[in-house]
Amino acid sequence: MNISCKLRKLLTILCLAGLVSAYGDTFDERKAYILDFYSHATPNARYWGDADVKTAMGYVLARLELNQDTDRAWDMLRRMQEEDDFDMFDCHGNIDAYFRFGDRYPEELKDLVRQRMTQFDYTQNGSTENHKLMFKTAGYLTAVAFPDWAQASATREHCRATLYHMMDNMVRYGLKEFDSSTYGTFYITCMLSLYDHADEPEMRTRAQMTLEWLLVNFASEWLDGYFIASTLREYEFAVSPKLETSYSIIGWLLFGGGPRPALEQHFDGKEIIVNNEGFFAPLAALTSYRVPDIIGHIARDRAQAYVNYESHDMNPASQLNYPWGFRKYTYINRSYGLTSHWDGTSLGWSAQMRRWKLTWKSDAPASTFFMTHPCYYMGSGERLMGATSREQVMQHEGTLMALYKIESREPYPYIEGVVPVEAIREIREDPSGWLFFDAGSILFAVRFAHPYEWLADRVFRGVPHRTLRCPQPHTALVVETALPEEYPADGTHSPLDLFAADLLQHTAFIYDDTDVDYTWATYTTRKGNKLEMTFNRERRINGQPVDYEAWPLIANPWAEQSVDGRFLTLVYGDEARVYDFREWIIR
Repeated sequence: MNISCKLRKLLTILCLAGLVSAYGDTFDERKAYILDFYSHATPNARYWGDADVKTAMGYVLARLELNQDTDRAWDMLRRMQEEDDFDMFDCHGNIDAYFRFGDRYPEELKDLVRQRMTQFDYTQNGSTENHKLMFKTAGYLTAVAFPDWAQASATREHCRATLYHMMDNMVRYGLKEFDSSTYGTFYITCMLSLYDHADEPEMRTRAQMTLEWLLVNFASEWLDGYFIASTLREYEFAVSPKLETSYSIIGWLLFGGGPRPALEQHFDGKEIIVNNEGFFAPLAALTSYRVPDIIGHIARDRAQAYVNYESHDMNPASQLNYPWGFRKYTYINRSYGLTSHWDGTSLGWSAQMRRWKLTWKSDAPASTFFMTHPCYYMGSGERLMGATSREQVMQHEGTLMALYKIESREPYPYIEGVVPVEAIREIREDPSGWLFFDAGSILFAVRFAHPYEWLADRVFRGVPHRTLRCPQPHTALVVETALPEEYPADGTHSPLDLFAADLLQHTAFIYDDTDVDYTWATYTTRKGNKLEMTFNRERRINGQPVDYEAWPLIANPWAEQSVDGRFLTLVYGDEARVYDFREWIIR
C-alpha cells in the first residue's frame, strides 16, 4: 500500500472515530487533503496539459512528496524542460521544484533544468507587478542553485536589489494588483520560495516579514473559506468553497475555516467552466513556513462584526491610479461581508476591477451580489468584469450607496448585476422600488433611484444567475444588509417581513440630478446613519466628511499601520507582534 493510500485510510478512521475533522483542523490535515488530491489527479489536456510548468507542476510536487506515480512525475518534469515555453510562471515553479526535490533528480534532468534556468536574462520584468516578482524570485534562486553559472553573481545582485525594493514598496504603500483572487497567489508563493530556499539570512527575514504583511491583509478579509475583498483584478465573482480560485484555496490551507474546498475542474464538452487553479497550492503545502498564531486568530475570529480599512497603490513615485491610489472599506460579521473602495474621480486601468460586492456564507456554489457599470475593455462587459469611473461608491458598515453618471457615448449606458438564484430563498419586490432578499445567512435589500428590470438568466461558472439591470444612465442605488437574528420571527411575521417593514418605515433615499454638474444622493439607513454623496465631490457620514487622505495602510481591531508607516502592530488578546519595516525586524 503506498503512502497516499495509508494516509487516506488513517484519516478516514480518525474522522469516523470523531478524533479529527477530515482535512480541516490543522495545517498538516489541510496539506494532506491538497497533496492527496493532486498526487492522483491528472492535468487535463484541454487546458494546458501535463508538460506545462505553470499548471502541471503542482501535480508533480504532490506525486514526488507522496511517492505516488513518480514515473509519470519524472516524465512530466523532463518534458517541461524540453517542450514548455519559458515565462515567469515557468521559471518560478521550475526552480522551486528543483530546490525541493533536486537531490532526487536524475543527472540528465538536473542538466536540463540548469540549461533551461541559466539561459534567461532575469533583468526582464514582464508586464505586471506579479510577473516582475516571479522573474526576480526565480533569478535570485537560480543564482543560488547554480553558483558556478557565469551570470550567477550579477543576477543575484540585480534580483536581490529589485526584490528588496519591491518588498519595501509593498509593506509601506500596498500593492498595485491588490487582493486579486488569482494573482495574489504568486505574491504568497514567491515569498514562500524565498523563505524556504534563500541562502542569505537577510533575504529570508525580509521574505518572512513581507509574507506576513501580505497574510495580515489576507486574513483581515477572510470569512470561513470566503475571501471578501474589492480588488483591481478579479476574473471570477462566482466564488465559494465549492467554486474556488487559487488564492482562496491557499487561504484555506494557511488559515483553515469553512469546508474543505472543491479541487476538481469541470468541463462542458471542451469548454472549461470551473478552473479553480488549485494546482498552485501544493507549493504552499510543502513549505516549512507556518503562520503565526496571532495571524491565524485574526483570520478566524468573527465573533464580533468589524470594519477593515486598507490603502493600496499609494507610492506617489509609481502609482497605477495616479494620484488617488485605492482606499478600501470592508465590513465583515460572522456570516457575510460587504466590501468596496474609493479610487478618486478618474481611473487608471480597471478592466478587471471589482469596486464593490456583497458575499455571504451559503451551501450554494455561488453567493455574491453586485452591480456595476460594465467595462468595455476586451469583452469585459459581457463577463461583468471591470468597472469604470462612471460609478462612485461610499460605505458605512453594512450599508452601501453608489452614484452613476454614464455618458451617452458609452457602449453600456446602464448598470447591471446578477443574483445567484441558488443562494436565495426568497425575492420580494415592493411597489416602493425596494428589492428584498432572504439568502439564509443574510437579509439584504437593494433600492434604485429609477425603475429596474430583470433580463434573461445567465450562467457563470456553471451556476445560474438572474440578471438585474437599471437602464437609466444617471442613477443611484443603496444596499442594506442585516443578520436574520436581528429580525426574529414572531409566529406571524418572517425575518424578511420584519426587515422589509423596518426599511420601509425608517429609511429615506433621495436622488437629484437636476443639475448634471452636481448629481447627489442622500440615504438615511435603518440604523439612523445619514450618508451623503455628490458625484466627483465629497462624501459625508452623519455630517462629517469622509477623509480619504487620512486612510490607514491597514486598520482593524487587531492590526494597525499608516501609509508609509514604519511599524505594523498586531494585537490579539494577550498576544502582540510588531513589525519594524525600516530595521526589518520583528519585535
